Amino acid sequence: MADTGGVSEPAPTGKKKRGFESAADMVRSLGLVLVIVVVAFFLAQPPESDKRAVRVVDPAGDIRSFAQVHPDVPVPTMTPTGWRATVADSGRDQLRVGWVTPAGTYVEYAASTAPAQEFVREFTGEAPEVGTVDVAGVAWAEHREAESTSLVLSAGGSTVIVGTLRSNASVADLRLLAGALTR
Repeated sequence: MADTGGVSEPAPTGKKKRGFESAADMVRSLGLVLVIVVVAFFLAQPPESDKRAVRVVDPAGDIRSFAQVHPDVPVPTMTPTGWRATVADSGRDQLRVGWVTPAGTYVEYAASTAPAQEFVREFTGEAPEVGTVDVAGVAWAEHREAESTSLVLSAGGSTVIVGTLRSNASVADLRLLAGALTR
């Protein structure tokens, strides 16, 4: 027996020493991780019923409440056929209603009796005024940002915006909505 200086050597356990893993060991580990990721990916997919459903709301109550307090502000009473209201939100001095058109674009109406400059900045995303658009003989200021156009009408202490920074509808759709507003 060899003299080990009083230190006993560990008995062999049959395990490989760390640091001597083979390429096959790494491929097996990677394969196991890949299987777990693929299973998790398929389990995390939403069901078909959850994809792109449009939630339709009835804006009539919000419009009526706002119009009763502010009868001089033009509000949407009729919208073109096929437009579906998806947003309706009102407060004492502000109304916001949004629609999805049959073409899949989004059109939004916003009105307020708050100071015009702040309201316009908030709802147009500080888009610059680029000109005017005639709607039934009334000149609306046209504000244009990279992907959104807004028509703004300020009169009598109120401001109406058709097409906000959230909108992606065409100027034709905005004119259609602006022409459908009544007091």
